Amino acid sequence: MVEFKNENGTICSKTEKYYNIIKKYAKRYKLKNTKIALDLAIMLHQDQFRDGGAPYIIHPLEATNYLILLGIWSPIFKMELDSSHDESLAEELAHQDLDILLAAMLLHDTLEDCKDKLSSGGNEFVDCFGLHPDVLLFVQALTKNKDNPNFSNSGYYEYIGTRWQTSIMKIADRLSNCSTIDSFNTKRMEKYVREIVRYFYPMISRTKDNFPSFSRVLTIMKYLIVSITETVAAVLNLDDVLTPDLYEKTYYFIKGFAVAKDKQNTLKALSLARMYYEGYTRKSGDPFIIHPLRVASYLIALKIDDDEIIAAALLHEIIKKCHLAYNGIEILTQYRLSPKVLDYVRLLANSEQYPLDIYYSAMQEYPEVLLLKLSNRAHTCTSLVKASDINTLNYLNEWKEYIVELGTYGAKHYPAYSNSIKLMCFQIDAVCNIVSHLKPIKS
Repeated sequence: MVEFKNENGTICSKTEKYYNIIKKYAKRYKLKNTKIALDLAIMLHQDQFRDGGAPYIIHPLEATNYLILLGIWSPIFKMELDSSHDESLAEELAHQDLDILLAAMLLHDTLEDCKDKLSSGGNEFVDCFGLHPDVLLFVQALTKNKDNPNFSNSGYYEYIGTRWQTSIMKIADRLSNCSTIDSFNTKRMEKYVREIVRYFYPMISRTKDNFPSFSRVLTIMKYLIVSITETVAAVLNLDDVLTPDLYEKTYYFIKGFAVAKDKQNTLKALSLARMYYEGYTRKSGDPFIIHPLRVASYLIALKIDDDEIIAAALLHEIIKKCHLAYNGIEILTQYRLSPKVLDYVRLLANSEQYPLDIYYSAMQEYPEVLLLKLSNRAHTCTSLVKASDINTLNYLNEWKEYIVELGTYGAKHYPAYSNSIKLMCFQIDAVCNIVSHLKPIKS
């Protein structure tokens, strides 16, 4: 059994968890390159540690696990099917693409950080270990050769952006690094954030345009990377990095989804959201509707396209925010929304009527409401930096005591939503950890 230890000698259970997920996934889908790369990465990164003291191998394992959670197989298969128009051939090609991608992700830092163990500069990946040549090609693409006098960041990112594989690998790499950004010093944090805005935002947009099959995956990745970037930027007072949250694009994204999928509750809820939230603003001064739109759009990106869930996401604040005369009954009688929509909205609103123990215990029995709560938290956590100290403390305590457990319960008991739940929890945990470490709070 492989054992992973932190620099202080304690066991790193999270690394072990990632390792077992990837090993099981590679075995299940017969990913030869991934199996080899997994063992090779562990060997090469042995006795290396992250800034926070975790074993270094946790980083490539986390990035690889993130790609698995994203369901990266689906867009790869779609791309190959669109190209070949042959389902059997597309499946074969997608299987190979997936295997190479995950293997390269596992090894992406080895040429830069393990030079002393690679006497042939990585050629041994192919010559000695039998990995596909593209594994080495993609690892080389992600390796910054700063000894080259012609090296430049702009050229580096431009080259990475020419392939969907290296684009997605680099974004996953940065997402994993961002989740531990609280261990960076201030200067390094600012450099990291500005690099994301300058290079990653455009790269994500270009990759979406050039490889539309990956649009959903890239939307999820951007949602997380923007959340972390803007949280750190707010802590460091980097106002020029913070972008205005224009809601019209998100509004029409949801409307397009609802029309294409014939989601009648969602269409009605969009109109109602505009009407009910009119005139309300967030503490930042932005239109309040931005929040429910982001909650709904994130769920759609996560492939949660249930009509009642998305409609409830759009209306989830109306009972608490809009002082409805009949406690929401009017959205059923006047607008003929599904009763489930109001049920979900009411269950979410119960946090002010019941003790949190009862509130969260009840939520565990309703996977739809659990998803809504996590998506809601995935957005509200990005505003923590601007909250008062007491509100921030209460929020972080609720996260530690209830949200973490809610996510763990949901991922275990609702397998259909497991990956989506884990992705939302990854984001919530990353942002809350950053805020808890970086924001000075007077208790």
